[in-house]
Amino acid sequence: MTSTRSSVLVTVFGVLLVVTAMPGLAQDLTAGYHSFESVNQKLEGWAQEYAAIFELQTIGRSAAGAPLMVARVAAAGEVDPDQRPAVFVGANMAGFHNAGTEAALHLLETLLTDDGEVLSPDHTYYVAPVLNPDAHDGMFRNPKQRLAGNGARWSNGWTNTYGFDRDVDGFEQEDGANDLNGDGVITKMRIPDVTGNMVPDPDDPRVLIKADPLEGQFGQYRVVSEGDDDDADGAFNEDGVGAIAPNSNFAHRYEDDKPEAGPWPSFAPESQAVMDFLLGQRNVAVAVVFGPANNLLAIPQGFGGGGDTGTQKLEVPERIARFMGLDPEQKYTADEIWAIAKSHPMVKQNNITKDQLIQFLGAGPATKPEDDDIGLLNKLAEAYEKTLEDAGLDAKRAGKQYGDGGFTPWLYYQGCYFALELDVWGVPKAKAEEAESEEDAPLTLEVVAEMSSEDFLALGAEKIGAFLKDIGAPPQFTAESLMQRVESGQLTPERLAQMAKQMGGGGGESKKAEGGPNDLMVFIDEHAPSAFVPWTEVTLVDGSTAEVGGVDPFIEVAPPYEILEPALAVHTATVLDIASKLAQVEILELKSTSLGGDVFRVEAVAGNRQFMATHSKMAQRARTHLPIRLEVSLPDGVVLITGTVQVTADRLEGTTGSMSGEWLIKASGLDPEIVVEVVSENAGKDRATLTLEGRS
Repeated sequence: MTSTRSSVLVTVFGVLLVVTAMPGLAQDLTAGYHSFESVNQKLEGWAQEYAAIFELQTIGRSAAGAPLMVARVAAAGEVDPDQRPAVFVGANMAGFHNAGTEAALHLLETLLTDDGEVLSPDHTYYVAPVLNPDAHDGMFRNPKQRLAGNGARWSNGWTNTYGFDRDVDGFEQEDGANDLNGDGVITKMRIPDVTGNMVPDPDDPRVLIKADPLEGQFGQYRVVSEGDDDDADGAFNEDGVGAIAPNSNFAHRYEDDKPEAGPWPSFAPESQAVMDFLLGQRNVAVAVVFGPANNLLAIPQGFGGGGDTGTQKLEVPERIARFMGLDPEQKYTADEIWAIAKSHPMVKQNNITKDQLIQFLGAGPATKPEDDDIGLLNKLAEAYEKTLEDAGLDAKRAGKQYGDGGFTPWLYYQGCYFALELDVWGVPKAKAEEAESEEDAPLTLEVVAEMSSEDFLALGAEKIGAFLKDIGAPPQFTAESLMQRVESGQLTPERLAQMAKQMGGGGGESKKAEGGPNDLMVFIDEHAPSAFVPWTEVTLVDGSTAEVGGVDPFIEVAPPYEILEPALAVHTATVLDIASKLAQVEILELKSTSLGGDVFRVEAVAGNRQFMATHSKMAQRARTHLPIRLEVSLPDGVVLITGTVQVTADRLEGTTGSMSGEWLIKASGLDPEIVVEVVSENAGKDRATLTLEGRS
């Protein structure tokens, strides 16, 4: 990390400001955050003030007509900024992740105001602070409302400009949320209902939890967003503001049965615009999304959910099954099929790959990251967690995973970039009360991760069962089945803790231990009391009563700004650190050997000495990039005898990756100059020259 980057961290991390609301003074939880209009004003101001290094472009428009802006920041240098290795940063595709927008603005401001010490002429940054502008201002509207769909924007009031009929009744957006208690915030509504599945938490009655039938609990409420049945169809708020959710409208594992996902991938102008931009910007090597998920706190088992196609059970058509000696009545994994098929003469003769075979047999989209890419995420996660800890932030909280049709899964699986999603800030874990004895200490993911298998089994079924319940494990994970897997060596406590984190267990609104504190409510009580709205009785249009209240819809992802600031510095430092590790190809060696008779052997070695590989392993698998080319240029009078002008490689590993070329040439004339160049789409280029001497 550069000294300037360190000074940025020290300045912000030196004092961590904690907001405590004064009695009788309500906090403005939006203070410090930027509306879409103020974001554009900052961008346009920077474009004028820093015109030499800052370029602003509009890559498209939202469903409601708002501009989708991308800022390009690049120091002056010999290489065109659009040809340098680049980082793309995209924020708030989700629509309600305003903290992501603040992180993008913080990054831009740091790049522009660091007096040239952070911004390197070797790299380019493309930063899009608001990728879902129609939903972005839900934080600032009256009433305040968490939105994800496009088609509505703030312009002297909330204006719907793009209709969407969710309940298919012929009317658009006729039954949205209502501010029934008049507090200016759309929270939750709990309706007394014997068929409901929610009950007050016995440890904190302000919070509702699912009734546990194993504890003999009966549901008391059903919970919906605050609002009335405006269209008298028996449902609440089912057809509200906003249409297609751009963060569900990408191609990877797109769900066509979800109305908010749109009729087809890239239907939303926001998703289409950013895909078109990135597919045309071939120098982007790493894509960072500031959104609700975090794949450095929870290394994903699968981007976008699901399992590995290698373990997915497939049906083999009868004719092909018999041809390969398989049972047509059985299902096989792709790995099992390939183990037999790869040696078959027909497969060998036609150069059929495993991926082609899987696609032919009808497997779904890939969902498991390549092992090399997982390894990179793990190394980046180590640095990221340390930066969080140095800033006094919680590096052990759970990271959420992203959903099907999301931006980040598309970036990795279809775009084949090194793709990260970072949530910028999350509710920290509450400190548990000290146990009277070690035996009474709460069982947390961190404690489990440090256990031996013997110590874990010694806990017993009752305590392990309580732990599984606390982390929200699926019902099929029983204490008994888990103990059997640990005892047989199929699972270790450390791996169990990792899996729980990957599934989002142990954080957010979950409890740390049975009878323990609720992380979110502890945070609200200490730092943002006005973020909880007391439950208040309201009368609905049909004369029935319900209660309105609960937590501010943004508090889990957008804390008071003073608390967010240290996290902004962490994420700027993280992006700068990643940029410093981008692959960069270079000529490592160029030499010639005279073989007599004006014949020479020219040998060149190119390599990548930076930390990151030139491409993700997924890019190599899908072949989404042009190969790296090592090419010799010969002047007039020099003839290539053997070899091809160009040598190619799919991928160069970090630090050790290299490729070589060798050419036999015949030279006539006086000391001709040979030029060798290495070129990569997203890892730059380099050239070297050699004057041939010593001809006979």
